[in-house]
Amino acid sequence: KVENMKISKLTLSEEDALKNQIFKCWTIPIGIPYEDDLIVKIKLHLDPDGTVSDIEVLDHARMNKPGQNSFKILAESAVRAVRNCQPLKVPRSGYDKWKVLQLNFDAREMVQG
Repeated sequence: KVENMKISKLTLSEEDALKNQIFKCWTIPIGIPYEDDLIVKIKLHLDPDGTVSDIEVLDHARMNKPGQNSFKILAESAVRAVRNCQPLKVPRSGYDKWKVLQLNFDAREMVQG
């Protein structure tokens, strides 16, 4: 069960399929202090075939702040996972529901199960 990515506007089965696809591509960097609040929120813009046309880290400014190196490394790994998994397996219909998605990557839930 993958709880680390929250996706809205999809049915539960569509959401689970997408989460599982991206989960398989996500490698959490070694040495990240998981007790920290390291939830990375990413906004995706998708083409109708599931290709990612744009990826945006929603708290991008945090990546460059002093003391946020772990957040930056985790954010880069999340973006890399999305890029490596495309095209995403999206529903054949309802493009308006999933053309823009937000994914929340939480490393603590990945490690703790």
